[in-house]
Amino acid sequence: MIKKILGLLLFLSMVFASYSQDKWKSSKNKIVIPFELTHNLIIITVNINDVALNMLLDTGSEKNLLFSFPENDSIMLYNTKKVKINGIGGGESIEAIVSANNKLEVKDYVDSNFELLLVTEHDINLVNKLGVPINGIIGATFFKDFLVEINYQNKKVILYKDLKNKEKKLGKYIQEEIDLIGDKPYIDIVSEINKKNVNLKLLIDTGLGDGLWLFENDTIQCNDKFFNGVLGRGLGGEIKGKKSRVAKLKIANLELKEALVSYPDSISFNKTNLVTNRNGSLGGGILKRFNWFLDYKNNLVYFKKNHNFSDPFNYNMSGIEIQHIGLTWIKEYIDLNKASHANELVFVEGVEYNYKFKLKPVFEIYDVREKSPADIAGLKVGDIIYSINGRKAFDYTIQKMSDLFQSEEGKLIKMEIERKGVRMQFKFILQKIL
Repeated sequence: MIKKILGLLLFLSMVFASYSQDKWKSSKNKIVIPFELTHNLIIITVNINDVALNMLLDTGSEKNLLFSFPENDSIMLYNTKKVKINGIGGGESIEAIVSANNKLEVKDYVDSNFELLLVTEHDINLVNKLGVPINGIIGATFFKDFLVEINYQNKKVILYKDLKNKEKKLGKYIQEEIDLIGDKPYIDIVSEINKKNVNLKLLIDTGLGDGLWLFENDTIQCNDKFFNGVLGRGLGGEIKGKKSRVAKLKIANLELKEALVSYPDSISFNKTNLVTNRNGSLGGGILKRFNWFLDYKNNLVYFKKNHNFSDPFNYNMSGIEIQHIGLTWIKEYIDLNKASHANELVFVEGVEYNYKFKLKPVFEIYDVREKSPADIAGLKVGDIIYSINGRKAFDYTIQKMSDLFQSEEGKLIKMEIERKGVRMQFKFILQKIL
């Protein structure tokens, strides 16, 4: 009987190894995948069933999700059936379609048995909040079969077929054991909270833009210096909570001071299905300060600090959250002798009236933190932003606006907005609370 069991395990191991190699279409030992980093999130371009999509690379998601399609395009999905899923956020369970045997292609990585959940009848709004097109999430299956390097410094994800010639490079990194539960990685770290060192079990979550989320309990409590606000958005809706700082965060022998921390509230973040003893998540705001190797087969991670390590932990000092709500035609005067007019509407009405129209983004305020500088100045949810500090809003991205609001305490912000068809001007000073 024991021989039969050992034989079965050997057979399954061979099948698994063979299937892993089937995903590898490169003649080289590594596959390099460039990524865009926005709001501390990793975005890669992939092909699913021959359709190009922008996907969030998320170690914290057990499933692969698809929730929007490229404009004027469609995608064929196979072996579909309806399911009910629970999402993070304050909403109820939602309906999704699970689809199997799809083909995922990223450079020379090809998964011909790619399973995903299609969530179409729900307002994910990641495009609005990030200002860049996001079609879905690539989750745990992407990290299982190969050694994965996440180089935040060079904005590259690199897959390695084997560890050949990597021992020397990994020797320069700190090695830590991780727990893999449901194909998701958990790491143990230490944090100083309210003048006490607390051992934490955290999900390594590249799909979380914040640096640190902690769940309050008898041991872990937010200090007296905090503010309330919207922390993010899950499938179930907005996630609200408190934002504060921890005095120290120690990952192996590397220490980060005054790190920002968010405490999601129990109403908008359902903790009933969480892994036992999990205390929170380690997200992009911390992870981007290191370069990583993820070795799921050996339950290990390797990391070393990069040039982001000493960056200050800044946060939005304005008190407003901004989202993209569409496009509008903007008139720009042109010199017909110099301008290129591809994909533009061009009007010529004599020498004095040469101009073109271009599609530009429209931004609005979707949340105003109570008693924040913007709130005191009189800005409101629903205000359409026309300009910031004399620069037209459409010349910004949401990331650039976020960078401006995090830039420096005491900075003057002048905003021109449109409210119910009326142009209005406001100004306020960025103010640190934490």
